[in-house]
Amino acid sequence: MRNLHVGFSKGQLKIQQMAFVLVAFIILLGLVAVFFISVKTSSLRKDASSIKHEQAQELVRKLAGTPEFAWTSEDCASCVDLDKIMALKNRTSYRNLWDESITLLQIRRVYPSPGEEIECTNGNYPACTKITLLDKRENYTSEDAFVALCHIEPQAYAKCDLGKIVMGVSSP
Repeated sequence: MRNLHVGFSKGQLKIQQMAFVLVAFIILLGLVAVFFISVKTSSLRKDASSIKHEQAQELVRKLAGTPEFAWTSEDCASCVDLDKIMALKNRTSYRNLWDESITLLQIRRVYPSPGEEIECTNGNYPACTKITLLDKRENYTSEDAFVALCHIEPQAYAKCDLGKIVMGVSSP
């Protein structure tokens, strides 16, 4: 048998060594890029969730100022008219008024402490604690805002209580 001896020059070894270093460097840069992209992606998800949360809160605040909810007296610009809301509850034509992403819309009395939650109907109004305008019974993230809930008592005076508007926005 013959021994084959392949001879390499120093130049060829240097070129091969540089090629391995370049491949290792590119792999290292790829790993760094993957790590950076994963960190940015998770940050984007948090930012998107935060923006959606802020938009939902702003929508709840704006809802109290809409003509369908607003108290007409100049004494209270940020009050909600419970009598108007009860009229809205019984109208099926207003079901499509709300944005498609809204899955729950309730007005709840907070103070004076209502005790047990009682859904408002024409028979028990105003001795009730919540009015549900929309409930699609889907997964949602709820947002709320405190408002003054006002209505006219039978003795012809305005009575206001502390309440909140609860809005559920569909969650992905």
